[in-house]
Amino acid sequence: MKLRSIFRAILIVSLLAMSSKVAAQKKGGHPHHNHPKAKRAVVVKRSVYRPAKVVVFHPVWRPKYAYHRRWVYFPKYNLYWDNWRNHYVFLNGPVWVSQAAAPPVIANVNLESEASKELKEEDDDTDDIYKDNSAHKAE
Repeated sequence: MKLRSIFRAILIVSLLAMSSKVAAQKKGGHPHHNHPKAKRAVVVKRSVYRPAKVVVFHPVWRPKYAYHRRWVYFPKYNLYWDNWRNHYVFLNGPVWVSQAAAPPVIANVNLESEASKELKEEDDDTDDIYKDNSAHKAE
């Protein structure tokens, strides 16, 4: 019987605590959150492919070199390498393709000796990197 009354007391305290939170939310929450000059947080959508920890990448085509960013761009072939997914992203006719196998255009090319550019950190969470392809080609 004593255990039942302790359980009831815990249940009542929990319900009261939850109801006070709900009432505060209905009233507008904390008074400073509705101030017109209050700073708003910007929500950034992170890629599902982002590693949990900071990683140094050594791609299969250049194992002795360390990359710190997700995207590597090869301007000569208009081709991207995704270090997070170990994929090539390239234009095949009118369609951008992402695949693990090297595209035919670089089948016999040593990418280690080709000019490449590691893209900026801001591009790391961009899964559709090809949408900025015209800017990458211009750089």
